Amino acid sequence: MAASRHPLQAGQRRLLPWGYSLLLHAGIVAFLLVSFHWSASEVPSLGGRSETEPVKATVVDQKLIDQQMAMLKSEQDKKRQERQQLEQNITDLKQQQSVQQQQLNQQMADMKARSDRLAKLKAEDDALAQRQKTRDTAARRAQLQAEIASEEKVQDSRMAGLKAQYMALIKQKIQNNWVQPPSTPDSLKCKVEVRQVVGGTVTSANVLSCNGDDAVRQSIVTAVLKSSPLPQPPDPTLFDPDLTFDFVPNGH
Repeated sequence: MAASRHPLQAGQRRLLPWGYSLLLHAGIVAFLLVSFHWSASEVPSLGGRSETEPVKATVVDQKLIDQQMAMLKSEQDKKRQERQQLEQNITDLKQQQSVQQQQLNQQMADMKARSDRLAKLKAEDDALAQRQKTRDTAARRAQLQAEIASEEKVQDSRMAGLKAQYMALIKQKIQNNWVQPPSTPDSLKCKVEVRQVVGGTVTSANVLSCNGDDAVRQSIVTAVLKSSPLPQPPDPTLFDPDLTFDFVPNGH
């Protein structure tokens, strides 16, 4: 009996390493399965990506897009309002220029009527001067000369008014072409010298004095050159090739 048990125990001892190896491999497989399950389920919850995160990211991106769209719409609305305001300013300016032109035309018509009357008075006075001097002719000439002096005074005054309106049109056109620099002082006042030829073409522009810096001075010169040709005078006698005036923008 002792001899028969010995081979069986020897075989069992030979199978033990195989058993241990099988158990070890089974443990490794089980560990891998558990590790895979843990990495797929628990690790994302500790800071990795999860199935719900892309949804959250999509929501955040949509909010940013909505904000950017709102900002873009606001900028477009602002630009539209600025464009509408500019168009309205241009329309108002054209209306003002039209009214001014009508006023000038009316004043020129009045001036022509008075000039015709003045010419008739002078012609009558000249005719009386050729006649024999009598008491009646002397009295009439005195009356005519008084009327002539009065008409000439009115005519000079109206010509001065036309000259002022003519200069106002020139200043207005220059101001419309002026781009105000950021360094412009609140109370800007500059004396400007402009030379022009018949037809209003500007040949030169110079700032004689100014309480602004070089950028302001250059902006005024640029505006003058850009305004060429300048408006025409309502009466040719008002044309002056050398103009000197104060540049004082509206609102200052």
